[in-house]
Amino acid sequence: MKEDASNKEKYILTSVDNTLSLLNLFFDYEELSVNDAAKLLGLSRSTVFRFMVTLENRGFLSKTDHATYRLGLNMFSLGMLAYNRMELAALIHPYLQDIARQTGETSHLGIVDDGIHIMFIDRALGTSQLKMETALGYRQLAHHTASGKAILGFQSDQVIREYIKRVSFQKLTPASLGNAGELLRLLDQVKREGYACDNEESELGLTCFAVPIVDATGRAVASISISGPTTRMETHKKSHIVLLKHSVDKLSRSLR
Repeated sequence: MKEDASNKEKYILTSVDNTLSLLNLFFDYEELSVNDAAKLLGLSRSTVFRFMVTLENRGFLSKTDHATYRLGLNMFSLGMLAYNRMELAALIHPYLQDIARQTGETSHLGIVDDGIHIMFIDRALGTSQLKMETALGYRQLAHHTASGKAILGFQSDQVIREYIKRVSFQKLTPASLGNAGELLRLLDQVKREGYACDNEESELGLTCFAVPIVDATGRAVASISISGPTTRMETHKKSHIVLLKHSVDKLSRSLR
């Protein structure tokens, strides 16, 4: 028998409900102090303080230098995951197929799944005999990949600062980024030019170009990429990037 809303009330945990009410405040406020949140919720300061510390510990809130809290990377990642797991992947797949058909190279759809790793959630294999065949679900630190850098380049300064705090810059190849300064300079370039490159930074002989898919606020929620052997990719770099941007433009129009 189907339960009505009144019957469900007896199963609701007040502490969880209050915590979710706290998170809902961030729809209207970019930052909140413990005192302000307590007043808005009508709860004691000590209770709200425990909620906020717990959420910070799990990465869903982040404490600022001036003792306020804002949404953390895990909340951002959870939102992206929900966004992409609805119908976005199904909607984008025909674009991936078209890119693979036109270029002969493998095309991927990537998201940042935990705040620091890029994860490939869909792909269309290239038609060339020698092609990239990254498994779906493959994860790598975002700054090692074109897909990850395309997404990071269209995030807030706070998100980028937190990313840098959480990762190490261990090189995978001689071309890998070696420190935060190099990443920040590159992300400025990504934002200016609208695309990112992985020039043998994650694997020798492999090059990738990626373009972000941005939402109405200008934040990237995913990226589309083309990957293949460096010699072929460098030869067709300009046309590949034009095709990626054109595909994302068409996709964006279809989402409106």
